[in-house]
Amino acid sequence: LCLLCKHCRLFRPVLLQLFLRGNPFRGERDRQEPWRAAVQQLQRLDRLAGLIVYGSPYLWEELGSVLHPSINGGSTEGILALHSLSKRSNLAGYRCAFVAGDADLVGELLAVRKNLGLIMPGPMQHAMAAALDDDAHADEQHARYAARRALLRTALETAGFRVDHSEASLYLWSSRDEDCWDTVSWLADRGILVAPGSFYGAAGGRHVRVAFTATDERIAAAVERLSV
Repeated sequence: LCLLCKHCRLFRPVLLQLFLRGNPFRGERDRQEPWRAAVQQLQRLDRLAGLIVYGSPYLWEELGSVLHPSINGGSTEGILALHSLSKRSNLAGYRCAFVAGDADLVGELLAVRKNLGLIMPGPMQHAMAAALDDDAHADEQHARYAARRALLRTALETAGFRVDHSEASLYLWSSRDEDCWDTVSWLADRGILVAPGSFYGAAGGRHVRVAFTATDERIAAAVERLSV
């Protein structure tokens, strides 16, 4: 972490990581917050020594980049942005991502990775380059999930569920206003497997997380079972 600190001072944070959580749901779709507020506050306090922002792959709409002048005021000093291909290109198993921003910090990261033996294998780098060079498959992925989302949400609401938030994730945060385990049982009786909201904390005790990451055929089967 000290390698990321360009202006090290005692009792000051060396590295701050910000990310937008998309699991179990994501309800905020603002393209600038909280990046702008966080970055500008750190700049005012002269404490922006190392800031890493991971844009959540669960966001449904495009997320404004922390590297954009409207957010960082025209300076990328001390700022790094990470982007993963796990969701965009279904490359979760490849562990592919890239980092952009402050050239000095990127250089320090490269030096550290080389010494620690963390260089990404060549075939994975080629696969990542090919995926980043092709926007068509990402658009297809977006459309595929949009269709699944619409089908499942309509089916759940028709079956008496309430879907809260969930505008920008791969899940529908759903409730029948009962204990989540009762809802899990009700859906299991219909051959539909969901995650109880209590897995994500006490506040989720009356919700279940319904994922639309299954195949189109399985989503269609779930929709049909919800109508019975």
